[in-house]
Amino acid sequence: MISKGFLKSSIVYTIGGAMPMLASIILLPFYTNNLNELHFLQVAFYISISLLFQVLFTFSLDTFFGVKYTQLSDQPEKQKQFIGTTAILLLLIGVFWLAVMALMGTSVMKMVFRADYEMEFWPYGFYAILTAFFNSYFKTCTNSLIYLKKPLLFLSVNFINFIFTLLISIGGLKLYPESIIGPMYGRLLSGVIIFVMAHFIFVKYGSFKFNKEFLPEIKQFCVPFLFFVLSGWILSQIDRFMLQSYIDKVDLNTYDLVLKCFFGIEFLQNSLSAVIFPKLYEIWNKQERYTTTKESNRYFNVFTAVNIMQLIVFCIAIPLLYRLLITKQSFYDAASYIGILAAGYGLRSILNFYLSTILFAKKTFTLLKIFGFSAIFQMVITYFASVYMGLMGVIYAGILTKVLQVILSAGLTKGIFVYEFNYFKIYLIPLLYLLVNAIQFYFFPDYDLRLYLAQLGIFALVFYFVFRNEIKQVLIQFKVIKP
Repeated sequence: MISKGFLKSSIVYTIGGAMPMLASIILLPFYTNNLNELHFLQVAFYISISLLFQVLFTFSLDTFFGVKYTQLSDQPEKQKQFIGTTAILLLLIGVFWLAVMALMGTSVMKMVFRADYEMEFWPYGFYAILTAFFNSYFKTCTNSLIYLKKPLLFLSVNFINFIFTLLISIGGLKLYPESIIGPMYGRLLSGVIIFVMAHFIFVKYGSFKFNKEFLPEIKQFCVPFLFFVLSGWILSQIDRFMLQSYIDKVDLNTYDLVLKCFFGIEFLQNSLSAVIFPKLYEIWNKQERYTTTKESNRYFNVFTAVNIMQLIVFCIAIPLLYRLLITKQSFYDAASYIGILAAGYGLRSILNFYLSTILFAKKTFTLLKIFGFSAIFQMVITYFASVYMGLMGVIYAGILTKVLQVILSAGLTKGIFVYEFNYFKIYLIPLLYLLVNAIQFYFFPDYDLRLYLAQLGIFALVFYFVFRNEIKQVLIQFKVIKP
């Protein structure tokens, strides 16, 4: 039985972990209403650069931390040494990349960006990378607080980051309305604050000495996992870099904004996965062989229903929120292709079906192959799509990449698990959602609220008749309703 203490801690960690994303979403209307086309685009690219270097600075140590710290549970002194070693290694990696980019940053920026975008390494490019360094140090530190079982401290430091990011960014926008000073310094100065807090936490709970004995394991785990995380950055960010030469600033800004709104959907998908996966692992752990069952499949059926319904609601709500919160009408154009974008996210339930089995079987290399091949495919197809078809080509390329992820997952996991499932429930319903949105976009390219309301009603009926037993059983399992 799940304890009340565990539930409370889980809620605290979820709220604290959501705060950085929530701050980013809250700031979007301020950016759209106060920045001109060029400045909005610059901020978007500087944030993307920051996300890339956060991956490099972190070196997947945030993920490895939980694995190793748990293994050392019977050696508290070793745990302290590992905390200190992790902090020192993060600092060393940070100094290395900061030095490299200080020497090469200007040349790299000139190669990557169009001259008329005025993307400069000094000072804002360097600020973006420095912010990434601060955030990577903080992210690993807050991840350690989960395993140190410090939920209130975890929530407190994330709340401080949330408040200072918003205050400095919004204040800077008001004081310097014709520049990117507000957004850039909001992220940088809040980064300084969280870096200091993270360092005090590392010093307090760890022995600040470098222990080389941890390095072989760190290398073995973190190097392949780093490429997996880099693949994730490519899949989510590379399209904007390729589009810059083929569409104008207004369209690129509109596309970037709606994708940032989809971060909320991804967060909800990840949160739902975090709730469901432990239940799946309990079921599979009791079995003699690795195989899916009717009981485990039930959770994916519920995920499918929840995911598609939230995507339809998202397509209804976002255009309405745009008109309420955003004054520049050029951003409203995203409504016309929001449905076809959402269709790709509908395949997440199929991908999670395979992802959960890969994680349970601890087949990290399989995960790397799936996302690595997908990233390479996306880079190639996005390049040609952007050249010959512009924005819509890139959107179609993104959907094809998600389809490829499903195909690769099905093909590369045959030797990992025995898959027994209802094809209609696992495969055909998400594909039906994709097909409905593709047909709708082809015949009705302009946004029509009535079509999405019709989708909501139709899929609600489908889920009621197809999944009502599964939904009831899952709600009973989580003690939401009584048997």
